[in-house]
Amino acid sequence: MIPTGTSLSRWTMSYFAASLFFLLFAEVLLAAGGWSPSLDVADPRSLIIVHSTTIGWLALLMIGALLQFGPVLTGLELPKGSLGLVVLCGMVVGLVLLLSGFGLTSVGSALVGPVMCAAAATLAVSFLTIAAALFSLFWRGRHAHEASRFVLLGIASLVATVALGAFFAVVVSGVADAFPLVSYVVAAAPLHAGLGLVGWMTFGAIGVSYKLLPMFLLSDDMKPSDTLRHSCLAVAGLLMAAAASLAFDEAVAGASALLATLALPVAAAAYLAELARAYRGRRRRKLEPNTYWSLPAFVMFGVSAALLPAAVALHAGPTTLTALGYLFVFGWLTGLGLAQLLKIVPFLTWIEAFGPLLGRRPTPKLADLVNGARSSVWFSVFYCAVIVASGAIFLGLDDVFRIAAFAQTFSTAALAAELALSRALAGVDADAKKSPFKHPAFFFAGNHRGDANGSAS
Repeated sequence: MIPTGTSLSRWTMSYFAASLFFLLFAEVLLAAGGWSPSLDVADPRSLIIVHSTTIGWLALLMIGALLQFGPVLTGLELPKGSLGLVVLCGMVVGLVLLLSGFGLTSVGSALVGPVMCAAAATLAVSFLTIAAALFSLFWRGRHAHEASRFVLLGIASLVATVALGAFFAVVVSGVADAFPLVSYVVAAAPLHAGLGLVGWMTFGAIGVSYKLLPMFLLSDDMKPSDTLRHSCLAVAGLLMAAAASLAFDEAVAGASALLATLALPVAAAAYLAELARAYRGRRRRKLEPNTYWSLPAFVMFGVSAALLPAAVALHAGPTTLTALGYLFVFGWLTGLGLAQLLKIVPFLTWIEAFGPLLGRRPTPKLADLVNGARSSVWFSVFYCAVIVASGAIFLGLDDVFRIAAFAQTFSTAALAAELALSRALAGVDADAKKSPFKHPAFFFAGNHRGDANGSAS
């Protein structure tokens, strides 16, 4: 996946650590009753949980992954320097300000306006800075692999999501409170969520997995799919068109949004068909934990994408849409993210710690860095909890939802602990860590060449 001695992203582990923190923060709030099916999703407490999950967990996870795998996908290098660290600090500060702003909104504080405007400015600058760097990388490497096209589409959707989000923050804070603006914000909120969760996160995940999953499976590259490419482009384009036209013609906006909803199952089906071919053609017969536990995430992607058009066509209530959204965010995006971290964190750690020692001394196997059997128990609990929680939302069962949220939080914390143990090389035999072995730093790569124990070149 990454040749020994080549560049490691210095700050990817820091992004992963921060993203897991915000995921656990959101889940703890859910388990503690910060939101329940009987509450409105527009409640300030709900917005704290939503943005901790989407910005804190999903966006930081994706950016951290792209900083590491963007050069792998394109064969090109990102600019050296501290850009990744500066953007990470900006995003964390901006997110903390945003969550504080939602909290101040709930108590009617006069500080809401300044705090929300500062949050919007900080997050917008941070997102747009890293988006520009990543877009430049993938645009230059757009012919290197099919994956680049999906990541480019994801980055374009991210920019649209950020633009809408910054506008929403200004309106919600009361700085701009004209009735047409407030009406626009209320109507465009689902488009903001769609561009973020589908355009940015899902298409970005499709791009990264298009290259990496066949590598993990020892399978042939997934073939370029016109159906997948065109349907993804249609979903993102129609969502952006709906957001733009909403300011002038609600009927056109509604039609565009409906067409985007109808195109999503086509994209999901085309993607899952390519994945099925890769799984069937794999040369690694026994699935590793990361690929095995990605399968439930793919199923939940297909189910939620297939049910969404029916829910919209039948004018399903907010409870149904929230249940589908929960399944999409935690079953699909979060499940896939956690499963792939189970491969990525040990692999990057092994590269840094032991890659340069190959041929010079005995080195442990990659599988020694993570406890696959124990992790499988936590994943079983996690996916069951997500399904039960989604059902509880649909049925309006607050107590059942809270129990499921607690189980989900517990299993996520257990998986985070497994990743920490892997990074700490806790499962590696002491002989493999004898002097002059140097342990990698916990939250960042020791250097850009991934050679904590000497150059491999």
